[in-house]
Amino acid sequence: MSGRPPQTLTEQVLANSRPQPAIPAVLVMLLMVLLPAMAARTGISGWQLWLIPAGVLASAGLAIAAGFCSLAPQLIWVVLSWWGLALIGRTDLPGWCSTVFYFGILAVSVMFFIQIWRIVTGRFVPTISEQP
Repeated sequence: MSGRPPQTLTEQVLANSRPQPAIPAVLVMLLMVLLPAMAARTGISGWQLWLIPAGVLASAGLAIAAGFCSLAPQLIWVVLSWWGLALIGRTDLPGWCSTVFYFGILAVSVMFFIQIWRIVTGRFVPTISEQP
């Protein structure tokens, strides 16, 4: 199979919005950030509290890495982050947990605009595989 660059505007949008690269970042966010944040209502110990910033950093890094081939991972990650911020706001977790989210959102947003720049300038051209 060989690939070709997208030719129409619809193909361009679809080729740059593939959600599959976001799967690892979403799984890490759900397992290491959102589950401990939801469990914080019933009590969370010291080592579990560190899962949240570690998960934010790991999942943001995965979203940034996946952002080199699609725009969807960054958008999905930012939506999940706002949900995570809402969860943290309803618990008695320390304020630095929210700060870590804001730094992650900033880093992932920067990658989003870098990828848009790469697409516009032609430094990144996705390929479309045509099935026989």
